[in-house]
Amino acid sequence: MEKYNETYIKNYFLSRNWKISREGNLFFYLKPPNELDFPQDFLLEIPKENGNKESFDNYIRRLISDLSEMLPYDSNVDDLKILFSKEHSILRYRVFDSENKDGTISFQKHIDSLEGFKKVLSQAVTFVSTSKPIFGDAKFEVESYLNRCRSLQTEKGSYITKIEIPNDKIYSAISVLETTEINNKLFDVIEYINKEIFETKSKIKLNENYIQDHKEFINFELFHSLKDIYAKTNINNIEYQLSSNSAFRKVETNRVQPKMKFFNSYLKDLKNLLLDVVPLEAVGYIKRLSSPAPKHSKKNEVLIDAEIGNNKETIKIILRSEEYIEAIEAHKNEWPIKIKGKARESKKILTINELEDFEILKK
Repeated sequence: MEKYNETYIKNYFLSRNWKISREGNLFFYLKPPNELDFPQDFLLEIPKENGNKESFDNYIRRLISDLSEMLPYDSNVDDLKILFSKEHSILRYRVFDSENKDGTISFQKHIDSLEGFKKVLSQAVTFVSTSKPIFGDAKFEVESYLNRCRSLQTEKGSYITKIEIPNDKIYSAISVLETTEINNKLFDVIEYINKEIFETKSKIKLNENYIQDHKEFINFELFHSLKDIYAKTNINNIEYQLSSNSAFRKVETNRVQPKMKFFNSYLKDLKNLLLDVVPLEAVGYIKRLSSPAPKHSKKNEVLIDAEIGNNKETIKIILRSEEYIEAIEAHKNEWPIKIKGKARESKKILTINELEDFEILKK
């Protein structure tokens, strides 16, 4: 049974433009914002905890049912129970294509959309944790964040998926993860993509100045995972909603499919530009060695499998003779390899022609 928190309740209303009209020993009274069209003299009476926790919880429990009839935003009873009792957010995405009017969705689209949104959350965590526009690596932070997420009971209306996500700090032995920053960054990026890609009518000129001017939003892997939600499912319209006891945000994306060609072109140009300005750093294992004469050849090619930006990538590097001999030993002993350098993309392989750093990480 939920145990409610007076501060969370108060923050919920203040963040949605309610005002404290007056405050007494037992209650505080809230005046609604004008746009809600309540009677002029309406005040919402909220009790204070004042040490009697059981009575307070019972009062709020009864009040929530009434509030769900009155409030226009995140007014679902189940949502209010969470927002009034936990430092968590509720992430809601609604698919409102014509085929979803009855509240259903094809099984495969449902699976693909969930997998896609899991990847979106992972990339948002990586972006905030590393601040890199591409090739970020934050496995531990991603796992910590996703372990705190819970799927919630869905709602009626088009097709709605709801996820309870953390909205507080996650502490570990090596870092502190600010989940509020992650949640807000995700919505900043969704708003940015909606404006720059889905609503724009002119071609964007990508250059280093563009990257610098928009660096707080630009992350290739996050952009790509957002694109995949629409591309892999053929979904056209999605509304995203973020609710917490301190904020409410909503972004509606409409008629996205006609923009997929432009989005793909944008991502291709963006990746090429980022590959020019951002070095690739990765740790992986040797997949294949291919040199006929390591001591004399200038084409000592090595393929490495690595996880970069939460994606599995194959990287081709060219090693000097002495490095190639070390690579053979690493391959035999299954030691990981650390590499760094400017990359180029060809087909499904990233190639580093000028290696800046090569290191065997012995176990």
